[in-house]
Amino acid sequence: MTALTADRNTPRIEGRTRSGLAAAVKIYAGALVMRDAAGFVTKGQTALGLRGCGRAEQQVDNAAGSAGDQSIQFSTGVFRFANSAAADEITAVDIGRICYAVDDQTVARTHGGSTRSPAGVIAGVDALGVWVSLDDADLAAHLAGRRVAVPLRVATLVGANVYRQLSIQTGRVVRIWSVIEGALSTGDATLTAKINGVPITGGVVTITQAGSAAGDKDSAEPSAANIVAVGDELSLTVGGSNATATAANALFEIELD
Repeated sequence: MTALTADRNTPRIEGRTRSGLAAAVKIYAGALVMRDAAGFVTKGQTALGLRGCGRAEQQVDNAAGSAGDQSIQFSTGVFRFANSAAADEITAVDIGRICYAVDDQTVARTHGGSTRSPAGVIAGVDALGVWVSLDDADLAAHLAGRRVAVPLRVATLVGANVYRQLSIQTGRVVRIWSVIEGALSTGDATLTAKINGVPITGGVVTITQAGSAAGDKDSAEPSAANIVAVGDELSLTVGGSNATATAANALFEIELD
């Protein structure tokens, strides 16, 4: 496009937006809604791979539909939802921290052992519940500021060596990354991530030999057994059938508690 030479009627959104619904979901007005990995809106629930995005402004039933068959209007802003109890109860000391979705009207202080997705940022707490700031763009920025990287160099991608590093943070490993310094030969290489010797579920990075070259990047996204504390051992175990002794630079991406 070129620069304006006349007035323009530019659309705006005032705290509301409309997005396609995920498949097989019914959402009630007033519900906490979340965006899935494909960008569709679903209801708040205990699940991974979601991100809080707003409050539903209408009831929409897509229980028998495919993703995108129907759309829903929702609002961003600060809304009050139900609080959890016991160790998951949110208090005033948690204001400014992220809370996690339990269901479509309840939020919790913790991710429940890496079973819950972030809902929003805690803006206040009272006797009736938790005030949550819901905006997926703001939440993404907040999450990015709460992640740290623990680097680990893998000297060779041949054999079955184990490479170790200590964590200086408490949180959960949300991704393991690698970048190689040279091409592989014969077969693929794998890096199996572990915490204190226990494999991280979904934590195997596969580096494909075919077409490989220096600078190739690969990653894995854990789904469980990824909780780490200060002083825990993070390790990568080399596997696969690669025959070229090239090195890899890896890192553990940790989302802080």
